[in-house]
Amino acid sequence: MKCKVFKIHLQNDFDETNLNKFLETVTLNQVFASIVNDEKPFWSMLVLYEDKMNSSAEKPLKSKTVEPFRNTDELTSQPTEPIAPKKEIAATANFAPEPIKLTAEQENSYNALRTWRNERASRDGVPPYLIAHNDSLMQMATMSIKDNEDLLQVKGLGEKRVQKYGDEILRILNVVQE
Repeated sequence: MKCKVFKIHLQNDFDETNLNKFLETVTLNQVFASIVNDEKPFWSMLVLYEDKMNSSAEKPLKSKTVEPFRNTDELTSQPTEPIAPKKEIAATANFAPEPIKLTAEQENSYNALRTWRNERASRDGVPPYLIAHNDSLMQMATMSIKDNEDLLQVKGLGEKRVQKYGDEILRILNVVQE
């Protein structure tokens, strides 16, 4: 399985022609999309795919007209007429579940964690999702977390992330919950 990340800027009208050409050359496994609230917000889209196979030869089909994307900025160009999404994308995409209703305290925890995560990502020069996904932050805000063992129960946080960020997360949760 291969993966490709697309960065779609929100300020520009998006021309999906290049994206659609790419999607026609691959078999989609899953699609994850999220808005990254940066200085200039953008959609980050992770596409998990496999090259289309020729069933008789079992070799990937080679496209003569589509070059692989070398720069995700290629995806932002002049506006065009919007087209309907392909049925294959809707059938294979993994869309986010309905949002969870939070109490005021949980919402404060979630917002504090998001602010910390975005500031930390900016300092480290990495995308925020590499520190923690929104789903993980939501889970932390709704759980009773007292120590690193509790953090290890959060989906998306492994030992390395807990070792690296656990003390900061616990400090934030303790301050917000007081």
